[in-house]
Amino acid sequence: MLLELSRINKSFKNGKNREKILENLNLKVFKGESIAIKGKSGCGKSTLLNILGGLISFEEGEMMFDGTNISKLTANERAEYRRKNVAFVTQNFHLLDDRNVFDNIALPLQYIRMPKKEIKSRVEEVMCDLEIQHTMKRNILTLSGGERQRVAIARAIVKEPSILLADEPTGSLDEKTEESILTIFDELHHKGMTLIIVTHDDSVSSHCQHVYELHHKKLNYVNS
Repeated sequence: MLLELSRINKSFKNGKNREKILENLNLKVFKGESIAIKGKSGCGKSTLLNILGGLISFEEGEMMFDGTNISKLTANERAEYRRKNVAFVTQNFHLLDDRNVFDNIALPLQYIRMPKKEIKSRVEEVMCDLEIQHTMKRNILTLSGGERQRVAIARAIVKEPSILLADEPTGSLDEKTEESILTIFDELHHKGMTLIIVTHDDSVSSHCQHVYELHHKKLNYVNS
């Protein structure tokens, strides 16, 4: 078992009241699995993903990651959990416009103070795998949507995370580009990476081993 959520309850303040988003939610994730989480807009999918990534806390329940109780970590310890184990990909890319492609991808490795020679080698390897080596010195603003998403994926996987969390990763892409990005996710999964993808798109969820639907604050297993 890589990751397990047990009886998770999460709410947000809404005026004078609190609105419950997740209620007694459970999820088990084994190493190397690919999981899709579907649901209507506003149902709490992104909230769940942020909990899995250690970005936000919850009121009740327990989250275990590879034997460690994430629920009991301090804010600094949760940051370390994210840095070592988790990577995010979103539909808005969240790339830095003032840095070229190479520097965007290298950023996570610079944070952990990897030697420059190793950074160069690792970034070039990932760019080659994703077929974007020709963009190395280009400004982010000159890239197509598909190229930007490949750069975002490269930045996410360059540190070799234990788990990749993707929030509507093809939401802003055309159909042809979407298929090329999904092929990349398939290849990452086949190499053993654990993937959790939030999506409303059946064509995206069909690429995953297991599909859940977030409905009435709980996860319901749809199919495998």
